[in-house]
Amino acid sequence: MMYLIGGAPRVGKSILCQQVAASLRIGWISTDLLIDLLRLKKEEGVKTEWNAAPASIIASAEWFFPYLDRFLWGVSSMAESYVIEGVDILPEQVQQLSPRYQIQSVFLGRSHMTVEIFNQFPGRSPGYATLPELLRRQIAQDVPIWSDFIRQEARRFDYAYVDMSRDFSQGLAEAEAILTKGLQVS
Repeated sequence: MMYLIGGAPRVGKSILCQQVAASLRIGWISTDLLIDLLRLKKEEGVKTEWNAAPASIIASAEWFFPYLDRFLWGVSSMAESYVIEGVDILPEQVQQLSPRYQIQSVFLGRSHMTVEIFNQFPGRSPGYATLPELLRRQIAQDVPIWSDFIRQEARRFDYAYVDMSRDFSQGLAEAEAILTKGLQVS
């Protein structure tokens, strides 16, 4: 089973990914690492700047799709199960991959984000904590907009969406339960 976690930046995808991987005792990766490798390779088309417009989100996911597909193909030949998370995993991509792979997915978002929340919870990516104040404010402003887009797309393709603005621990538990439904988790 491939477990795919998509959603807006700064909503808890990496934390959920690590939690599910530990519970199921399987490997995991953030697509951030794959994109960083493509950026180092100077791959044409890799995103290099912040843009939360839906057209940009879609374009980035479509650009990344062949790499995600190839990664799933490769990892599925080596492991029965794996967890993958990233902002470039959209419901439409999951739908395209589902005929070829066994997939469980969930999408995360935040309907409410402030700079204070952003600063209080810098997350697993250390680079976010050192971003210029103006960019951190822009990201905090854009995360709910990005999340709303993800929520609508998840609804359109009939995938689960969890708003992490409520109780974060409860949101993690809900998202993990969606991914591991029917499995005995340690």
